Amino acid sequence: MPKDWYSPGKIWFTKPTALWLVQNLGYLLAGRWPPEASNYIGIPGKKSSHKAYFQTPIEYAAEIEIRLEKCGRDGLILEAIESWGKSEESMAKYFGLQVWSVRWKAKRALAYVASGPDRRWHDTKKRPGKDYPTFKASRGKK
Repeated sequence: MPKDWYSPGKIWFTKPTALWLVQNLGYLLAGRWPPEASNYIGIPGKKSSHKAYFQTPIEYAAEIEIRLEKCGRDGLILEAIESWGKSEESMAKYFGLQVWSVRWKAKRALAYVASGPDRRWHDTKKRPGKDYPTFKASRGKK
């Protein structure tokens, strides 16, 4: 498990938080928020949300899965390495690629997934929307 830990309110879809969500996708899909890496045990108290306990993790899992699917094979490579524990070497062998190419594809997919609170393919005031092929072309295609 990664050493960083983020509460739901600290998720802004930056590279570190998006990577953390991908690495903990199994917990999120099961409707649980990943536990902190400390010995602290939370004491049940007053609930501050009107949502079911599993709703927030599943919402984040769905968002990450949508963003990964937009990346196609590159998103699959990122998910396999970070969430399923596959090695870069095994993914390179599976896809018939060089290891550096697999590493590059995973890094580029993470950059697309970490587009901030608003999805990269939406037009915003700060930037025009880009689909993944356009994003790849702007970043250099390998």
